[in-house]
Amino acid sequence: MADKDHYLFEVDEGVGVVTFNRPDRLNAINWALATDLVQLFRDLRQRDEVRVIVLTGSGRSFCSGGDADWLSGSDDRGIPGLSEAVLERYQRKTPAGPFAEFTRMIVEVEKPVIAAIHGPAMGAGLAYALACDRRFADKNARMCAAMVRLGFSPDCGITYFLPRLTSLSTSLMMVETGKILSADEAFAAGLIDELVDEGQALPAAMAYAKKLATGPSVAIDLARRCVHKALTSNLDEILDYEAVAGTMSAHTQDAAEGTKSFVEKRKPVFKGQ
Repeated sequence: MADKDHYLFEVDEGVGVVTFNRPDRLNAINWALATDLVQLFRDLRQRDEVRVIVLTGSGRSFCSGGDADWLSGSDDRGIPGLSEAVLERYQRKTPAGPFAEFTRMIVEVEKPVIAAIHGPAMGAGLAYALACDRRFADKNARMCAAMVRLGFSPDCGITYFLPRLTSLSTSLMMVETGKILSADEAFAAGLIDELVDEGQALPAAMAYAKKLATGPSVAIDLARRCVHKALTSNLDEILDYEAVAGTMSAHTQDAAEGTKSFVEKRKPVFKGQ
């Protein structure tokens, strides 16, 4: 187990478990935590022993969104328009800084990321959950595009993922009203993929993640990349990219093992190589 106080990290059978760890603040994200999570995911992209990532929260929440101290402008780190603190050059170009960058890293880590959700997933926390490959949630989960409730427009990629996962009208309702959806409502809207009993979100997510971790991880990662590229590509572009990805995966040991096991009519033993 490794930790930096505000997050925890451990590896379990090829699955890297990342836990938001500010339970007294319902795992609200501040600048320091967002910065460390970005760096962690950059590191995880290069760690071959971690084939899948599970993202979850400690205590009673997945992640309640941006920390109120920062959002109010009272934190040492300035926020545009709400504080007198001088903004560094990086933040002037990217006002949300590492808060938004972490959403990008969930996709660009180049490994499946599975969300295990209990309690609130709101604001930035909802964005991080939506950016994951799959969402497991228990009956206590609640989802909300909370920014408008505080007078802010959406950020951290919520408006990118919402209309891709649910209907246009539901997306607009959520960002315009800040309505809090119950677990059942979020499941019906397609924002939760697997709705499980209370306390079972993490075990269910881990079971799924460990199954992925035993697969041909290079092929899985390339397949994941293809799907994300398809969101902004035309058919000709994605057919060409699939051909490149297929050639890349064909050069792996796992592809040779998969083909051999098929011919020998046995279960393949993939090594992620």
